[in-house]
Amino acid sequence: MPFKLLLFIVLLSLLSTVQAGPGKDANYEFIESSRSIMRAGPGQSLSMLVQEIYPAYKKLWPQIERELRRRNPQAFNQYTGSIIPGRRIQLVTIKIIRKGLVLHRIVAGTVSNIKGYAEATDSRGSTRSLGVKSEVYEGDRITTGSDARLGVKMIDDAEFHMKADSSMRLTEYRLKSSFEKGSSSIIDLIKGGLRTLTGAIAHNPVAVYRFQTGVMTIGVRGTDFVVKLCQQNDCLHSASRNDQQARLHVVVLDGLISLQDEEGAVGDLIMGQYAIASQNEKVMVNDALPVAGLLSVQEQRLFNKLQAPKKDDSLVWPWLLGGALLGL
Repeated sequence: MPFKLLLFIVLLSLLSTVQAGPGKDANYEFIESSRSIMRAGPGQSLSMLVQEIYPAYKKLWPQIERELRRRNPQAFNQYTGSIIPGRRIQLVTIKIIRKGLVLHRIVAGTVSNIKGYAEATDSRGSTRSLGVKSEVYEGDRITTGSDARLGVKMIDDAEFHMKADSSMRLTEYRLKSSFEKGSSSIIDLIKGGLRTLTGAIAHNPVAVYRFQTGVMTIGVRGTDFVVKLCQQNDCLHSASRNDQQARLHVVVLDGLISLQDEEGAVGDLIMGQYAIASQNEKVMVNDALPVAGLLSVQEQRLFNKLQAPKKDDSLVWPWLLGGALLGL
């Protein structure tokens, strides 16, 4: 066979590999997820669960099944291999490797739902519109239109549900295997607000997690919270972090968050609590409902179900208790 023809075949083979992506083992990595199934119902098979939980990874279903069996031997009958009803099954997160390497960008998440217009601007200033299944990358600034809503599922199973007229930057978003050092999630809220359901990175004791708003920095210990920069107490209108009149409104729907100001003072906020912060004042509001425009209908229902916690000064120091910023 002539050398040139042989070289052409080799190059064609390599090109096909790049276009189709590397092998399955090189494309994906299975890492520990913060989610788990506490009880598998009678008659449920592993195949049924995998197809329901991982619908977008049809080609990986056999691999996912093998991985779940390997990680959860206690959940399967050693003789029949079937799921034991009621046993806890730890799920896995699928980390995409190929695309991040080929595009020289680190995949941080995928758009799960969208209403209206939203776009992402990368670190080079290139802007692209977003749709369902669009990937977002580390360094992207994500912006929603005035009537838009956007949901993003991150690589560690965290979720961001952005509100209308909002903008955030995925300043740093990296996930290492299991509980190795190197995982990080640094988010900058630039304008407006969102609801955050944290994932594996926030649960990792050796990972870096920071949610920066320009007014306060938020740290978490596994939680669900809503945060928005508003024009004073008018949360029907978004404010930018550079607006001196901006006020940060925060509601915790589950778990606990810590808020730290520029001087290093820290206050904790637990499930069912609502706080407001500006550059000069920090107030935890126990006796007032969140202002209009802060919570969606669903978020408001969740908040209403929470029993207001008893006031505990040890939890909220150095907050000034009261309603000064609301004019109560």
